[in-house]
Amino acid sequence: MTKTPRRPRRLCAAALALTAAVFVGEGGAAQDAAPGSGHDSRQPIEITADTLEVLQADKVAVFRGKVDAVQGDMLLRADTLVVHYREAEAENLRVARIDAEGNVFVSSPRETAQGRRGVYDVDAARIDLTGGVVLTRGDNVIEGDSLRMDLDSGRSRVVGAGAGSGGRVHGLFVPRDAGGTDE
Repeated sequence: MTKTPRRPRRLCAAALALTAAVFVGEGGAAQDAAPGSGHDSRQPIEITADTLEVLQADKVAVFRGKVDAVQGDMLLRADTLVVHYREAEAENLRVARIDAEGNVFVSSPRETAQGRRGVYDVDAARIDLTGGVVLTRGDNVIEGDSLRMDLDSGRSRVVGAGAGSGGRVHGLFVPRDAGGTDE
């Protein structure tokens, strides 16, 4: 009778614990959602992907291929997500940050945003996107090189390419019909 080595069993347990942490959610360093923003970064994050690789020593999980991360009514989609986690207490793991790479798309009930790269800082309840950023709310569209979305306050900030050296933000704002008639 042969014994199973302890190291692979520990890695398997760590992978299962990480998966449980991602699907069950994180404990609460984040603040409550601000009135009107509708997002609570303490909610569970559910991630689906084609593949998962856990790098236990680095406290990282790499999801690849059509990756969707859903937290409440917010969706983060990308080609690759790198989830950085830490032990909170005992065997519980907490997601601290999610790095998104390739075709990054974020949607909430009020707006959508896209870019080439992104970082979701779970503790700060903030998403930063860079590279060909497009922010859309209804018919209104803003384009720039980087975007910071504060999920607690609902405030977003777009910066143009090469800010400080003539980079510009481009916006298209469509007035709402106030119910009047065109005369």
